Amino acid sequence: MYIVRKNSFLAITISCLIGACGGGNSASTSETKTTPSVPTPTPAPSQKTPLESAFPVSTNIFGITIRATSSTKPDKVLHAAKVMAEYLDNNEDGTADNPLIVEQMVNAGATLLMAPTEASFEEAAEGIEQQDVFQPLFGDETIPDDQSTRFDATLEEVLHLITHVGYSKVYPEIFGENTGSAIAQAMDIARGGQFETIPQVYPEGAWYTYDDRTCDYSCMVTEYTYWGLTSILGAQVGRLDEIQNEWTLNTAEKVKSKDAELYSILTNDSYRLANTLPNGDYQGFEITLSGTNKTPAVDSSHEILQSVVSSNPNYKIAYTDESYVYMMSPDGSNITMLADGSPIAGYVSWGPDAKFVYFASAKGEAESAWEAFRVNVESKELTKLTDFGKDVRSLGVSPDGDYLAVSVMSGNSNIGDNNDNLTQFNTDLYIVDMRSAQELWDSGRTLSLSDMDILVSSPANEQFWYEEINWRPTQDNDGKAPILAYTQTWRYDEDDVSYTNVFTIRADGSDKTLLIENKDQPIWDFEGSKLSFLDMSFYDFDAGSVRRWQVTGIDEDIAAPALSPDGGFMIFEVGDGSRKAGMARASEAINNHGVIIGGVNVYEPRWSPQPIELNTSSKTVIGAINANQCKKAAELDKPACFIINGRHAEMNGVIGPNIVETVSQLLKDQPQVKTIVLNQVPGSEDDVSNLMAAKMIHDAGLSTELLAHSDIASGGVDFFIAGVSRKIASGAKLGVHAWGYEDANGHLRSANDLPRDHQEHRRYIEFYEYVKQHSPKDFYFYTIDAASFDDIHYMTEDELIQWNIAR
Repeated sequence: MYIVRKNSFLAITISCLIGACGGGNSASTSETKTTPSVPTPTPAPSQKTPLESAFPVSTNIFGITIRATSSTKPDKVLHAAKVMAEYLDNNEDGTADNPLIVEQMVNAGATLLMAPTEASFEEAAEGIEQQDVFQPLFGDETIPDDQSTRFDATLEEVLHLITHVGYSKVYPEIFGENTGSAIAQAMDIARGGQFETIPQVYPEGAWYTYDDRTCDYSCMVTEYTYWGLTSILGAQVGRLDEIQNEWTLNTAEKVKSKDAELYSILTNDSYRLANTLPNGDYQGFEITLSGTNKTPAVDSSHEILQSVVSSNPNYKIAYTDESYVYMMSPDGSNITMLADGSPIAGYVSWGPDAKFVYFASAKGEAESAWEAFRVNVESKELTKLTDFGKDVRSLGVSPDGDYLAVSVMSGNSNIGDNNDNLTQFNTDLYIVDMRSAQELWDSGRTLSLSDMDILVSSPANEQFWYEEINWRPTQDNDGKAPILAYTQTWRYDEDDVSYTNVFTIRADGSDKTLLIENKDQPIWDFEGSKLSFLDMSFYDFDAGSVRRWQVTGIDEDIAAPALSPDGGFMIFEVGDGSRKAGMARASEAINNHGVIIGGVNVYEPRWSPQPIELNTSSKTVIGAINANQCKKAAELDKPACFIINGRHAEMNGVIGPNIVETVSQLLKDQPQVKTIVLNQVPGSEDDVSNLMAAKMIHDAGLSTELLAHSDIASGGVDFFIAGVSRKIASGAKLGVHAWGYEDANGHLRSANDLPRDHQEHRRYIEFYEYVKQHSPKDFYFYTIDAASFDDIHYMTEDELIQWNIAR
């Protein structure tokens, strides 16, 4: 369909739950890192509300609730709570400075909601009714410690909640977020006029020029109050270059001299607003969290997690949550989803150069066997390595990169009730030269069992399992093949009679040795001098004896320690079920304190063999050079592109003939993406390619979504309709019109000039039928009758409901 050009504008990337949104270039409006959504917590008991289930971690300040997802770092939740306490109890005597404000907020149900990132917040909040008294705050914009490196958005978002839900209601004549209140009148002067909506250009001399078009007049008052108070308190000193496109009075002196009315309101002691800037060091009373792990999980001094990061700079940890493959820093930060291994995945290991993470997964059709895969940690390119039709039980590449060892079960556990009776199977260890394997993979083929050699085997009737492969990371200069540790289990999965022993063997099959009995899951340290086991014990090769790591302070069972590269720390699994990650020093002391890394479920965490320095300063972008270029694609009439943010892909730009290639790359390289968020998509220049790419989105099972500031038209609407499920935020614009054609006389005509049975209509009707649009034929003719090819009609709320555009 023909494109209708419209002016583009910058907007924040989340629909605000209350009127106020992020201001200036503060953290609330800056781009966040591409961070995949962290694993979903175990479902809460049925008596909990959806809000309590999605945001189970909680605390309250004078009865005002703060809630967070289980993946939000506890220290950030505590920081937000302390900032709120400081705003409300600025002299820190343990009582609220203005009880009327607190009473109003409590009665209204004011709630601060926290999640690690915008993407994880949207995922957690899905299905929860948005309320005017909710205010979001993201962990990646919450800065508990060194705030000199980045503005702490907690100062903004917490204040928004207090003034919007509290002050504007208690003192409506002064703080009311409507025309006529004292602060609104001051704002009208600061903006150079009383503007119900954002003007195209602010009058010369205006010092408050906020330009987020999703922000209505009420929101403008909330933002104005924030800018004024935080400037008076000193939060904006030194930020003028960063914020002057919205606010120029960045010091108390400037506010007092230029905006005397605002200064008078905000410093009037009658209202008991803060006169000292919060810093997160509240002393009025102790603040604790509920709903967190029953351990010293906050590591209040951060000593252990800070130390493990500083002692192992740029090392990463790979793990699965049994469905997805992730990589994170040792303190649980910088979580990156590497691959979608659903419905089930495990047995991660690193290649020796840290370029690939290897894992096994039953990814594919129903009853698929576990096969071997690897994912490139930089590009996220996923490669299927085997096609055995039998379960891969573990795999790993030798430290010299010459060999791949794979444990293969004699059957497929996913067929029928096989998984309930694993004693019917056995496993063998196979090995293959990596050069031969790589040649197969480069040619687009996969390994079969006939391509590999048996390393360890026994007759099936002996019921032995050989698995839990782990290569010794160092090699002696003796010319011998590298050493592999593995377990041998007799009568696997029959707990009352089975037993497991640990063996070592070289890649050429020599030196097979029973190392120790009744131990399993061997994991080498980086020096090759210790071999840890599932039960927190380890074999010390120098001493020739078994010893044990100790960890205190964690109530749940711990298991499977993996030593850090420097040898000073260990990561381990905590609990059974949805296992958490624990970190402690590698110590045999009885007072060796352990902490839980909040917000991640880990199975078999493994350290990278060497430091990894990835470019995390910008988001992954498909179809444009960088995120900034993609953001402006529609404005500059550039081809449609995608900005990847975890499971979401933001779409901007004009849909052209390259859209099929762009979508193909998206589906191939970003398998974790589940939702396309259309931001600014004004239409298409190539309808054939557009409909083809839209069908690809539909076939892949992706959803589509529009945010409050989204503006799509013509072919962009067709692309949106392809989503298997579709969400539309209030305020989003969907423009429809007829496509145009040239008649025999060279005149441009609208599609609705053609007879209703003309064949040119057919492709669009068939597309709407394909994506299961409500009343496909009627809907198509509605769109072309709504406006001519050179005009546009924005769908009304009633029309959105009539045609079931959201589903």
